[in-house]
Amino acid sequence: MRHRLGFGMKKTCAILGLLLQAFWLLAHPLPNTIIALSVAPKRLVFDLKIPLSDVETAVFQTQQGNISLSVLEQYFSKHMNIKGMDGAIWPCQFISSDTVQAKNSHVGKYAELHLVIHATPPLGADIRQFVLHYDAILHQIVTHQALLSIQQDWDNGIYTEEGGKNTHVLSIIQVEQSTGEILPVAVKIEQGSTWKGFVAIFHLGMKHIAEGYDHLLFLIVLLLPAPLLLEKRRWGGFGGWRYSFLRLAKIVTAFTVGHSLTLAAAAMGWFSLPTQPVEVVIALSILVSAIHAFRPIFPEREAWVASGFGLVHGLAFASILSNLNLDSSRLALSLLGFNMGIEAMQLAVVVAVLPILVLLSKTKAYPLFRIIGAILSAFLAIIWAWERFFEVEILSVFL
Repeated sequence: MRHRLGFGMKKTCAILGLLLQAFWLLAHPLPNTIIALSVAPKRLVFDLKIPLSDVETAVFQTQQGNISLSVLEQYFSKHMNIKGMDGAIWPCQFISSDTVQAKNSHVGKYAELHLVIHATPPLGADIRQFVLHYDAILHQIVTHQALLSIQQDWDNGIYTEEGGKNTHVLSIIQVEQSTGEILPVAVKIEQGSTWKGFVAIFHLGMKHIAEGYDHLLFLIVLLLPAPLLLEKRRWGGFGGWRYSFLRLAKIVTAFTVGHSLTLAAAAMGWFSLPTQPVEVVIALSILVSAIHAFRPIFPEREAWVASGFGLVHGLAFASILSNLNLDSSRLALSLLGFNMGIEAMQLAVVVAVLPILVLLSKTKAYPLFRIIGAILSAFLAIIWAWERFFEVEILSVFL
């Protein structure tokens, strides 16, 4: 019994130690490497981020002159390889390399080498079980470490968004102090399923719209005057239950159709737009709907406006799926599941807000409620548009 307890305690301490090291590495990226692994149906994608100063130090030890693409490819082919459980080496393909500026609160700005490498297993090999041999940088800088984690695994519902914390740590590669060796890492990833992946992408859609305050605010502000009649180019009184629900249903449906179309088209890669102008237009859409809630500027055309701006909002939704780099079958399932998640959360919010708006619109307090809501929404929209256009942070200073 004591032996078992002792073994269990050692195992627990080892896991805790690994997690503490992982969190330290994530908080202090210099002088360490981050290796983010994505599991695709037919290949593994290794996304490496390495401090450029350490790359120069290690590579210049063996190569004089500039570090070209061919030099990097030769270097990493010697210091990184993947083998199956049978010992067979999996072919690796050097996909891309570039240098980016990274920032850390502890060390400030620094240059980072970004590499993408694909590993393709032979037919019949289990892509989820392999051995990684990696000693790049570490063979020259013994204090260097590399954090290996899973960034994306569709079948297991794992997605780590850009800039987000990755908690799916597999191993920390480092020089063993006692022996001076750099041990290979045996990786065994849990088998997932299509259903598990679909449910996860559904939840991702719900999470995205729940945290997408700008998307929800646009829709809610557009619904503010929906129960009201138009009287002499101004908003009048309550138009009745049937009138209200029909107008509300048209607006919600039009917004859904709009964002669903561009979500599908952009995620399929038919076209793409830069993120910044899309985010600015989304903020401006809130401003337009707030002005309309204050005083009608497009009466009886709310559904058309909702569908038009919905097309823009769909482009923002699509950026999530396009970043996942899925194959055609998983992309189709992801489009369905992600959109269903968006609609489920959107419907839940509308169902919660709709009765309140209709009931309030029958009271004398509703004009003041509508005006205050429109002014606050316009204020937020202007700040969001300013932040996104000039790439500055304003609201976060006060939150």
